[in-house]
Amino acid sequence: MDMKKRLAAIVAGYIVELGGMFLIHSVWLKQDYMDTAGLWRTQDAMMHRMWIMIVADLLFAIGAVLIYERGVEQKSWVGQGIRFGILLAIVSTVFGSLGAYVFIPMPHMLAAKWIIGEGILCIVLGLVIAVICQPKLATQ
Repeated sequence: MDMKKRLAAIVAGYIVELGGMFLIHSVWLKQDYMDTAGLWRTQDAMMHRMWIMIVADLLFAIGAVLIYERGVEQKSWVGQGIRFGILLAIVSTVFGSLGAYVFIPMPHMLAAKWIIGEGILCIVLGLVIAVICQPKLATQ
């Protein structure tokens, strides 16, 4: 894969990841977090550490692109993007959400919403990466 495509996929993936996480956690789940405020750090404490989440999102985008590049085939980018997004969701979102549910006394519906929201985000991310990183079809 050429470096321009790789960097474009990383930047686009990072933007999708940041935007999606904001929509999921700051908009859609805002009330859920307010209802369970006793479980979480204060807003100030979270904002003080937000740089860590920003770096984590960048590392996630980089890792996702590099993993995708290793498994990409000369098939439809749509199918590959969806497949990759589902697999990405299983190893990241489902795993992390169920693990958090085990260790944090949170409502099961919050864990389910994490899985749904971030699972969809993983599929969107997979599609974005796939469309940018699709290999050139071999000429016959």
